[in-house]
Amino acid sequence: MKDKTRERVALGLGLLAGAALGYFLNSDKGRAIRKDANDKMVKFGEEAGERISHFTDEAKVKAQAFSESITHAVEEGKEYLAHVGENLKKKFSRADISIESASEDFKAGMKYALRNIQKKAKELEDTKVNAN
Repeated sequence: MKDKTRERVALGLGLLAGAALGYFLNSDKGRAIRKDANDKMVKFGEEAGERISHFTDEAKVKAQAFSESITHAVEEGKEYLAHVGENLKKKFSRADISIESASEDFKAGMKYALRNIQKKAKELEDTKVNAN
């Protein structure tokens, strides 16, 4: 069989199958099958919509809970940092007082040492003058 003949036979069979299918779907039984298929597709679409809506609602609830959790953690972090900051301020203010006190004590010690050195120097000078 030649290629052109095969093509014509395939085209003819396709036309016959299409016509038969068209005639069947246009009959009472075909209309019932189309209606049943349409009803099933509508039902499937509604179920899919309900599932999507359910998942969307569930995602919103989880996102809200996550957001609240993050907000709570941030607030706790702020409170912790404020507490640490207050403790550091107290310690630094005590350190400033301690440094000032140590500085004053050091100056007083230096004055005392200087007076003692001057006193010893005078005693040595007096001893040297008396020895001559």
